[in-house]
Amino acid sequence: MKPQLMLALMLVTSLSQAQNRPQLTPEQAAAHTVAAYLGDWQPAPLADLAASAPDFIVKPGESVQAAIDKVPAEGKDSSRRWVIQIQPGTYRSPVCIKDKAPIALVGAALDASAVVLVDNRFSGKPKGEDEAAHPCWPELGKATVGTSGSTSMLVASNDVQLISLTIANDAMDGVRRGEAYPAGVGESGGAQAVALTLMGDRIQLDNVRLLGHQDTLYAKRRAADAPARQLIRHSLIAGDVDFIFGNAVLVIEHSTLLTRANRRTPGHGGIILAPSTAPGVAQGFLVTHSRLVGEPGIAPGATSLGRAWDAGVKAGTWTAGTSPNGVAVVRDSEIGAHIGPWSASTSRRPFDAASNRLNEFNNRP
Repeated sequence: MKPQLMLALMLVTSLSQAQNRPQLTPEQAAAHTVAAYLGDWQPAPLADLAASAPDFIVKPGESVQAAIDKVPAEGKDSSRRWVIQIQPGTYRSPVCIKDKAPIALVGAALDASAVVLVDNRFSGKPKGEDEAAHPCWPELGKATVGTSGSTSMLVASNDVQLISLTIANDAMDGVRRGEAYPAGVGESGGAQAVALTLMGDRIQLDNVRLLGHQDTLYAKRRAADAPARQLIRHSLIAGDVDFIFGNAVLVIEHSTLLTRANRRTPGHGGIILAPSTAPGVAQGFLVTHSRLVGEPGIAPGATSLGRAWDAGVKAGTWTAGTSPNGVAVVRDSEIGAHIGPWSASTSRRPFDAASNRLNEFNNRP
C-alpha cells in the first residue's frame, strides 16, 4: 500500500473514532461526578457484622427468602437497618426484596465468591400463563418468562445494601461451554437472563459480583418519575450484551466491567452499557475510576462501549424530546483494547454525537 493511501486511511479511521467516541470538556464533565449524581443523598455506612450482630443468619440449605420475609414492611420499624448474614454456600432460587424496611444482605467479607445467590431462568423460557415468572414479577398471562421475569434477584425497595456476595444468572453458562441454545432461543433473542434488578432509591452495592451474559444488571425506576439513585463500588459486573441497562441514575465506581467471551459468535465482544434515560433527565449511567476489561478471545475494538436503549420505540420512530435518549458517561477509567465506539441505538438510530448523550472523559488505555 502506498504511504499516501495508508496515511489517508489512518486519518479517516482516526476521524471516525473521534466522531464515535466523543469527549466531554472539563466544564461539561463537572456535571457528571459522583456527588452530582447522588445529589442530597449521603450514602449510609455499610452494615458491619463486626460492630453488631445480624438480625438473621442464613445457613446453607436454608432459604434466603424466608429471612427477607421476616423483615418488617416499609414504614414499619424503619428507624434502623435490618441485617441478614448469609453464610458461605450456594443458594439457588429467585429472591425478592419488595417494600421492606431498610435492609442489608451481607456475605463473606474476605471473598465475595463464597456466597452465591443464583437462578437460571431466561426470557424465552416457556411457562404457564397462570404461572408466576418471579415472586416479584409475575408476568401472568404470558407464555414465557420475559426479560424482567428472568431476574435472579429483584430489589423493589429503598435503602437496601448488598455486601460481599455474588448474584448470578447461569442460564446461558452451558452455551458458553459449547452446548446448544434452548429451543427457540439464540443470539437474536430469548437469551436475556438478568442476574440483578434494582428498582429503588438509595441502593448500595459493595464488593459484589454480578455474573450473567445478556442483561446482567437491570437498573431501573419503579415509576417514570420515581427517584432511583443506585451506587455500586468495589465490585465486578460481567456479561456480554447490554449487560448494564435501564433508566436509573446509576453510579459505578472503583469497579471492573468484564466483557465475557465464548457465548456469542467467536470474536464478537457485544455491548456494555444500554441506558434508557428519559429525554428531560440529565443523569443516567456514570462509570468512574473503573476498569473495562475483556476475556481472551474478544477481538480488539469488537466490544461497543454502549448504545442508547430506546425502550418501547420501534425502528425508525424515535422522536427527539419525546423518546428515551440514554445518558452514559465513562470517565477517569482504564479502557481495554477490546473496546470500540458507541453503537446505533436499539431502534437503529445511528450514533451521532450531536443527538446522542453518550460520552467519555479522561480515560486511558
